Amino acid sequence: MHKTAIIYVSVHHGNTEKLLKEVCRGQPIDLFNIACTETINLSQYSCVGFASGIYVGKFHKSIFKFLKNRRCEFPKNSFVVCTSGIGKGRYALKFSNYLRDQGFTVLGEFECKGFDTFGPFKLFGGFAKGHPDTCDIANGTAFIRQLLNTIEHADT
Repeated sequence: MHKTAIIYVSVHHGNTEKLLKEVCRGQPIDLFNIACTETINLSQYSCVGFASGIYVGKFHKSIFKFLKNRRCEFPKNSFVVCTSGIGKGRYALKFSNYLRDQGFTVLGEFECKGFDTFGPFKLFGGFAKGHPDTCDIANGTAFIRQLLNTIEHADT
């Protein structure tokens, strides 16, 4: 059995954490908040996902720092999950390209809306209220199931 982990950061409204806890429910995936990753042994995983909300157009800086400090410990296979106020801003693809440049094999990306009150959105009560919603969670669950199926059949 292949082991999969997701390293995530979810700061402002908990959008990414909410999404991950729902889409990974009942799945053989270990979730690790980036704040609690000092003692994880990454060598036991065949695939590691990276998940974040989007902060000024990028994944949270703690994800980049974590990758820089522990890159040699990661398995080659990875995937990307993110939430943002606009949902389909191609942030997941941008981070996937960063991972590819670092030598990772990226197996897929998933991106959806998340409640956002950054900058001018706060003046209007926020953007993408109620997200991630049931549709986002269903789409994310389908992504995770397909990803796990791909990982499981990669060596057959």
